[in-house]
Amino acid sequence: MPESIDGGVREVPRRAVLKGAGALLPGLMLPVVAGGAAAAAASPPPSGGATQGVFSAGGYTWPVAGSPGRTARGVSGVAFTLTAGHLPLAGRRVRFSISEFHAVGRSVWFEAAPGRKPVRRLGYVDLDTDAAGVVQLDPWLRLGAVPTSALGARPVLRAQLVGSETILASARLSVV
Repeated sequence: MPESIDGGVREVPRRAVLKGAGALLPGLMLPVVAGGAAAAAASPPPSGGATQGVFSAGGYTWPVAGSPGRTARGVSGVAFTLTAGHLPLAGRRVRFSISEFHAVGRSVWFEAAPGRKPVRRLGYVDLDTDAAGVVQLDPWLRLGAVPTSALGARPVLRAQLVGSETILASARLSVV
């Protein structure tokens, strides 16, 4: 039988209490924020139909941007359309991600440089649909100078509603 320390009274470190409360708090708060953004992202579409998304093509292929010393360039023609019951869904936040991003980070990536901050290469970006339920990815998607085939990777561009785990659409990406 273990001996009691300090008369059997043990103090719980404050860090452990805060960590436990932090783990439980999101589960407790979720029902309270029914009118919030998390609930809006997971709520069914107003038209009652199934939410569907489609890229403008089943796959996208581009030539490399140039030699390794050259800067990246943007792409054109990559669009995503979100609908429900054949009607456009405006103002919905969609997460676009590149599979195998860590392997193809020098071939294809999303770029974000708000203001004077340095350019960052990202594997995903969250964007809102416009009034027609469309998101143009051209301003954010970039190409590098390394072909994806040279890395042995087959990246896929995926789209899903923020707050949902369901993949709405996917399309192959390749830099040749």
